[in-house]
Amino acid sequence: MKISPEIYSKDFHSIDINIIDGHAKKISQTLKNSGYDTYLVGGCIRDILLGISPKDFDLVTDAEPNEIRKIFKNSKIIGRRFKIVHIYIDEKRYIEVTTFRADEKKNSYTRKKGRKSIRTDNTYGEITQDAFRRDFTINSLYYDIETENLHDYVQGFKDIKENKIRSIKDPEKSFQQDPVRMLRAVKFESKLNLNLNSKDEVAIKRMSSHINEASSYRLFDEVIKIMHCGHSQIAYSKLKEYKLFKYLFPNTHEAISANTSYDDFIKQALKNTDERIKKDMHVNPAFIYAVFLWPSFDLLYSQKKGQFERIFDDIISKQSENIVIPKFFLSTIYEIWRLQEYFIDLRKNTSKSILNSIKYRAAYDFFLIRSYINEDLVQYVNKWEKIESMHSNGKHNTYER
Repeated sequence: MKISPEIYSKDFHSIDINIIDGHAKKISQTLKNSGYDTYLVGGCIRDILLGISPKDFDLVTDAEPNEIRKIFKNSKIIGRRFKIVHIYIDEKRYIEVTTFRADEKKNSYTRKKGRKSIRTDNTYGEITQDAFRRDFTINSLYYDIETENLHDYVQGFKDIKENKIRSIKDPEKSFQQDPVRMLRAVKFESKLNLNLNSKDEVAIKRMSSHINEASSYRLFDEVIKIMHCGHSQIAYSKLKEYKLFKYLFPNTHEAISANTSYDDFIKQALKNTDERIKKDMHVNPAFIYAVFLWPSFDLLYSQKKGQFERIFDDIISKQSENIVIPKFFLSTIYEIWRLQEYFIDLRKNTSKSILNSIKYRAAYDFFLIRSYINEDLVQYVNKWEKIESMHSNGKHNTYER
């Protein structure tokens, strides 16, 4: 059945065409001149309507990847599960173009160790099918650059005006199809200061345990996206409220239940993280995971001193049952934790080796955050400030964690 969208003119939606990236405009026009329907879609439209400057301008079209590739020689098809086309502006910048996709019922799923993943998601369709297969109504708005009309199949424009996040489909079915959508709901609610629809909220609380059905590698990325959104303190609170955190980090959840000061530590670390994000400072994903896994490590290590290596391996191994942390980041987590007890050992030869550590700044920032919660550590922070001042070459002051 053909479904007609609500079409809002520029006088009604108030999207300023001048905000749209010039390269996106040219690509859209080229596709239209080649006979293909093309729209701006997703986060860029949502953000503009919310008064936020979009970072990316993504296009969607009825042209298939190979057809797009033929039109734009400076393009590249990427992805297997979900083929998209990057049309390059220069070596680093590109516009992302996707093809209208059909309903997820036609996708091919695989399961591995109880986790469901989409093996292929390249069944192409029409704009109506594409609109109804997306996650939330606010992400399913289509803007025609040529006519400046906004096409809305799912009442997304109304939801944005009402500051509401709402699943397009029945929430439980939507989260069952893709559990990661529960995390995306948390991210949008926290970052955009929107209100989650009550049905979605109930569904997340009811289905929170299903989050572990998602790819553990994908969960790693989604957690980082949430914690890098600039509002990680709110997001952390929501993850706990919706009972997602205890399934993402079960051992940390247990440690916090045993000692609530760990919860204060995480909140303080996330406060610092939000401040760094707002200043456009780098936040290493390893630092975020070092924070989240510290409570379970510290609780166990305080009972079994001298078994650092074994406890570290044990914590990482247990966490991999829920979220797999890439090996690339493990060495940073290891060093941050390893240096913690050395900040209390103030022998001269030890302090020199610590200052020469490449992870010194990240580890010291971690120790400083701990001192905000544990007053016993403040005396060591003061001493390390003096030690730092003696090494005035500034080598470590420019290191970004």
